[in-house]
Amino acid sequence: MSTETAEGHAHRDEWDRPLGGLKGLARVRLERTHLEAAIAEVRFLAIRSELPEQDAVSIWQGLGQAIFPVFDKHVQNIVNLAVSPQGASQSTEVQHGWVLANADRSTWITLLPSTVVVQTSSYARYSTSLGDPLRKVLSLFTQTTGASVVQRLGLRFINKLTDPEATSPRIWRAHIRDDFAGPMSGALGDLVASQYQQVQLQLDPTAAARIQCGVFPEPGEPQCYSFLVDLDVFREHSFSYKDDHCANLVRQLNRTALALFAHVLSDDYLAYLGPVNLDEEEAR
Repeated sequence: MSTETAEGHAHRDEWDRPLGGLKGLARVRLERTHLEAAIAEVRFLAIRSELPEQDAVSIWQGLGQAIFPVFDKHVQNIVNLAVSPQGASQSTEVQHGWVLANADRSTWITLLPSTVVVQTSSYARYSTSLGDPLRKVLSLFTQTTGASVVQRLGLRFINKLTDPEATSPRIWRAHIRDDFAGPMSGALGDLVASQYQQVQLQLDPTAAARIQCGVFPEPGEPQCYSFLVDLDVFREHSFSYKDDHCANLVRQLNRTALALFAHVLSDDYLAYLGPVNLDEEEAR
């Protein structure tokens, strides 16, 4: 989950406040993280279906070929579904691009004709794991390709929370707020074998969030239950790309994701994850 905020800045500004009127947390780093993946995505206005090799190589060189020794082709199929009074129609869009990865393949950068994705399974803090890499690759991407109009920004954090004492789904009841505990907290609690729910939130006219969460048995370990918190926070509207403005918008999405993460969990479980105040830590 987003364990560090404001890209290392100790001061507060308008971008440090979560969207949707959510209560913001202090700048914190969680000592215990359960992130399976953290993903940042920026989509630009599509003007072609293939990213030329020379453009990808130029971006690769700017990022550092020694840092990302893996460089390969990538094909992405996007299925578009349109529904109208006349019925539904489906089309498939194929985009050809490239992927870069570090030596242990824990961090990937995907370069498509109109999309940049930074993904990591080795998450430490927002600034170093997502914020700074995304800002650098976006600057190189826009300079190299001429992309100038952003259409969508998104952050996704996939958390798989574990508890060695969670031998039944109901044990998670104490770790989750009532809003997301669902049937586990009711009369059917002892009968729940697994549980899944999806909530869509409208944060402002152009920003939204999707929370997918639930309890499930670990594969091959039927008496061990984990809890999924999959957060997708995004903004969909067109604007001209500028380094600082785009970085601030994504930073605000990060602050929003952390606020939502805290809203899913109980205060006791959030404290168990070990939040460390970054302002105090950096002052030492």
